[in-house]
Amino acid sequence: MSNQSEMIAKLYAKTKTYKIPKEPKEGEEQLDIEITPLSLEDMELLNMKEDMPMNELAKNAKVMFSRSLKITEDEAAKISLSYMEEMFNAIMDANDFNEADAKKTGIKDFISKKKEQTEVSNEPCK
Repeated sequence: MSNQSEMIAKLYAKTKTYKIPKEPKEGEEQLDIEITPLSLEDMELLNMKEDMPMNELAKNAKVMFSRSLKITEDEAAKISLSYMEEMFNAIMDANDFNEADAKKTGIKDFISKKKEQTEVSNEPCK
């Protein structure tokens, strides 16, 4: 018979594998990325205040990505914006979070705003 710790370990959240990008794109390699569900200690990342400054949202996004991907925050900061939304959706799925949970993090809005800023800065001058 197993001890209590071994039994409880069977209840731990399991790592899930996702393809990024989700749909194959010409000229891009599709990677298998392992997402580790967040721990109870990481739940603070879900409770953002309204009107949180962009730098705080960026910090929380880095922490969430680094913990979910088991990489450093510096490595998480280097992830291209073009993949962040898909990876964020994978993190939400791995944690069984719904759209309301995703909204609480503010990270989805942060990614959208950063994409808009990037598009505006890349527009040719008239």
